[in-house]
Amino acid sequence: MEAVLAEIDRDGWELDDAEAIHAEHPTSFWLPPREARNTLQAQQLVKLIFRILTTDEHGSEEVSVERMWVIVKGRVGDLYIGQLDNDPYCTDAIKAGMEVCFLPNHVIDIYEQS
Repeated sequence: MEAVLAEIDRDGWELDDAEAIHAEHPTSFWLPPREARNTLQAQQLVKLIFRILTTDEHGSEEVSVERMWVIVKGRVGDLYIGQLDNDPYCTDAIKAGMEVCFLPNHVIDIYEQS
C-alpha cells in the first residue's frame, strides 16, 4: 500500500483531525503532548478517530465514528504507518490488521504500558 492518508470518498473511511477538535473544545477534549505525538516509536499503541461510511437500515449512507487503537509500525516522511488493532462495530469492511497511515494531529491517546 502506498503511504497516503485515507479519504472517505475514495476509501470509505478517514481520520478526524484531533487538534481541530481540541481547538474547538480545549477543556473537554484532551490530547497527548505534541512532542509525544511527534516522536512515536514502533510498537506503541495509539488511538485514532475513524469516520467510516456505512449504510443504514434504509440503504442511506451515513458516517459512523469510532475510536480505535493502531499499532505504530514505522514512519514514511511525515506519515506514520500503523496496523489497526481492533475491528470496528459499524462495519465488516474494515478489520484488525489493516494498514493505516496517520499524522501526529490524528492521535488522541497513546497507550502507556506500566
